Amino acid sequence: MADKEETEGKAKGGIFENKAIVLGIIVVVQAVLAIGLTQFLIVPKLGVQDAAMDGSAVAEPAAEMPEMGVLVNLEDIVVSLVSDSRTPRYLRININVEVPNQVIAEVVSTRLPQLRDLVIMTLSDKTPEDISTPEGKKGLRDEIFRRMDEKMPEGTLMNIYFSDMVVQ
Repeated sequence: MADKEETEGKAKGGIFENKAIVLGIIVVVQAVLAIGLTQFLIVPKLGVQDAAMDGSAVAEPAAEMPEMGVLVNLEDIVVSLVSDSRTPRYLRININVEVPNQVIAEVVSTRLPQLRDLVIMTLSDKTPEDISTPEGKKGLRDEIFRRMDEKMPEGTLMNIYFSDMVVQ
């Protein structure tokens, strides 16, 4: 009687009783899904399929690349922000100025003390709340750029970047 129950148990489980077979089926299904998703969803969005069909990879023209300038670092600047007198707040910022070429970069480098002073004076009027939001940081960047652009010859500055900003 025990043999009869044992054979009935094996018959009920069938092919799914063997864990190795079930694991193999799961792996195959996942691989097919991954390949299918890659071929039909990801590759068309990347545009890789068209280049592979032509057999030639076409490089993008250099004219579409934005013109990159030379970066001049103003180094770390630390200022005290306008705040409650009981809890002074400080800002440490590192600004890079983008200029069109190396010659202008050397001119800007000779003017670093003036540019740093301009940034310090601009930041000293700010509160932590003024620069805590993304809009506030963008407004600060625009204000610093505008004030620096007034001090430099026209067309000297391309952009400014904050490479470090910490409010304490």
